[in-house]
Amino acid sequence: MALHVKALGSSNTHEFDGFYAIYSTAFPLSEQKSRDALLAMQHASFYTIYLAYSDEKIVGFCIMYHPDNKDFFLLEYMAIDEKERGIGLGSMLLKSSIDQLFQTHGTRALLIEIDSPEKSSNEQKIREKREQFYRHLGALKIDPFDYILPLQSSEEAPPMELLVYQPNLHKIPKETLQSWLEKLYANVYGCSKNDSRIAKMLDHVPPILNLI
Repeated sequence: MALHVKALGSSNTHEFDGFYAIYSTAFPLSEQKSRDALLAMQHASFYTIYLAYSDEKIVGFCIMYHPDNKDFFLLEYMAIDEKERGIGLGSMLLKSSIDQLFQTHGTRALLIEIDSPEKSSNEQKIREKREQFYRHLGALKIDPFDYILPLQSSEEAPPMELLVYQPNLHKIPKETLQSWLEKLYANVYGCSKNDSRIAKMLDHVPPILNLI
């Protein structure tokens, strides 16, 4: 199977439709952005949608947030066509996307939000498998730290973890983590950088946090 990965062009409507067909079935409706919001991301200078092709068929994607003059990236979404899962395409897609991202925008910490497998859930095995997937590629967990997803509804956020991929990074100062959280909350989720949840997350963390 010949797999290759390339960035979705800002004016390519046919490839956008192929991407959206996978996106619209890969996530619960509560976690999806609107088609218009995704079109805006396609045209934004601080987002790149990487598409995975098997021969000429789109079989997966990942969306990277890469703001200018910031010291981190965010893996916002990633999915493989459900008919193509379980054969290693996800690993190849993510590795290639990270390589292209680093080559284009420089090497920074890539942040990855995941549901915590350490909390009991009826999706326990799925969560454990997802964490193992990212850890196998070299992502590390911030310790000690519990991430609060910045939902804007009254719904309680699920227990989360924040993983970091950056091969040369093994510790981060509390101030760096605070800066990342403020930018995520304000620029990605539309919350205030002074959101009380940020202070709650940082209340008991040490001055230096390990990546384990």
